[in-house]
Amino acid sequence: MKKENFVYPALIIIAGIAAYSNSFCCSFHFDDFPNIVCNPAIWELPDWKAWMFFNPYRPVAFFTFALNYHFGLLDVFGYHLVNLTIHLLNALLLWKLIRLIFSSPYLAKHPLAASAGSIAFYTALLFTLHPLMTESVTYIVQRLVSLASMFCLLSLVLFTKGLLSLRPSLRIGFLLGAGFSALLGFFTKETAWSLPLLMLMLYFFFFFRPDESKRFPGRVLLIVMFAVLILVAGAAIGSGKYFHLIPPREGHPYFITPASYYYTQVNVIFTYLRLIFLPVNQTLDYNYPVTLSLANPHVLVKLAGLIILISAAAWLYNKERMVSFGLLWFFITIAPQCLVPRSNFIFEHRVYLSAAGIILVWVILFYYLFGRVSLVRKSLRPGISAHRQAVLSLAGLLLLLQCGVLGWMTRERNKVWTDEYTLWSDCLRKAPGSARAMVNLGGEQLSRREYTAAIGNFTRAIVIFPLYMQAWSSRAAARIDLGDNEKAVEELNFALLQVPGFADAYINRGIAFRNLKQFDASVSDFTNAISLKPDRSDTYFQRALSFWMSGRNDAALKDLMLAASLKNQDAISFLQKNLR
Repeated sequence: MKKENFVYPALIIIAGIAAYSNSFCCSFHFDDFPNIVCNPAIWELPDWKAWMFFNPYRPVAFFTFALNYHFGLLDVFGYHLVNLTIHLLNALLLWKLIRLIFSSPYLAKHPLAASAGSIAFYTALLFTLHPLMTESVTYIVQRLVSLASMFCLLSLVLFTKGLLSLRPSLRIGFLLGAGFSALLGFFTKETAWSLPLLMLMLYFFFFFRPDESKRFPGRVLLIVMFAVLILVAGAAIGSGKYFHLIPPREGHPYFITPASYYYTQVNVIFTYLRLIFLPVNQTLDYNYPVTLSLANPHVLVKLAGLIILISAAAWLYNKERMVSFGLLWFFITIAPQCLVPRSNFIFEHRVYLSAAGIILVWVILFYYLFGRVSLVRKSLRPGISAHRQAVLSLAGLLLLLQCGVLGWMTRERNKVWTDEYTLWSDCLRKAPGSARAMVNLGGEQLSRREYTAAIGNFTRAIVIFPLYMQAWSSRAAARIDLGDNEKAVEELNFALLQVPGFADAYINRGIAFRNLKQFDASVSDFTNAISLKPDRSDTYFQRALSFWMSGRNDAALKDLMLAASLKNQDAISFLQKNLR
């Protein structure tokens, strides 16, 4: 067995651990809280109905969160360890997939086939170390993306091995394994829906021969893949949940129509490409401007650029099929993210799997530019000039230098994810007009009792987006902590007038009423909040305090027990202190 079968994977794993070794203590962030920290659906592993149906489209991912919670509760180390392991497995699967593709009938005699191991290694190493991946690795909840990508890559590896296998029994076994892995991917995150197209492309690019189209896996395979593709597309379109007007939310003060979403995605795709080649000024919240018309010259130029890239991929099909494959990989895997309108135009985790295609293209072009690249400069061989040997060695050093720079950038990016304060401070510095960043940073400042700074950020967010109710509610919470309960009630009345189903506003107003000794009004607000979100343990605890302070101890005890059963630490401490 070739030495590179052990050396290359070991180098990828060592490099990945080195790049992410400073991420294991990074805190929970943003969507981690509703999906993990405050999600009772993952707290009891045997209660499979809870985690399976918390999000019926993503039960596999939430099963892994339930496993993490079962063995380590909310210790972030275990979550980060699993995320990094998935990322490293993805890199190894990418390395394996590229090597298998170079073993296909079409590429077996390709001029670059002799360098397949090195091409696969550098592609996987760049993928491992690229700082664009940090949002899918260090941001814990985005395991959804990396795990779905793992099942997609595993499915493609098994699919390719099945196509390469000469024994019918092995071929069927590999193809069945590919199908099972694909099924797991479909129920991890919807991004896996592009997998049938990737399989079809891989088959047509590197294995399809007209004389075999009527034999297995030809006709049968194509029928199955097209059927799956049609079912997936039909389920997405037929559900009707994806293509509708999106009202202002999460800090953006405008409506998003499917048309404006698609226009904006033209710009977003070029931002993704820029980040792959030049990953600077990364941020969680880009505060991306909406594009309302294709008449914008900048959009037209970028749309023309996308058409040129896709046309180039088609043109290269017969000239350099691997480059064509990498380009189309990017567009196919990014398509589910760009074609399904949502309230956020851009997130870096959406380009996790897509970036692999562009990185592959970059490495192959690098090879064409410099020739065969070696990790270590070899002694001069007969027929190879000293100048030529120096050029080959320089190419390898340049690729390693890129990997080193990207690995350093990844470590620096991980520092931004240390806690909520560093994350949202970074967001606000890079996107100073982001109302969402202002509110989230203000929330962290509030928890640190930096009231003046917090109220300032909440107020700035309200100026940008006057109907940003989370900003109103959070500013009222700051006023409550400062003792200005009357003003807080006024602001919360306004918030609830705009959004009657706003649970946070009911909770904050309930606290303000309790501070004003209006216990019945306080209990009423907490009861409304519980009816809206019955799984929030803090609401039961707050209502228990209102009952307790008004002398209704039996009702308070009942709520305290409910809150404690939901693992509310304040309730547990209260019970231990007062009922000894």
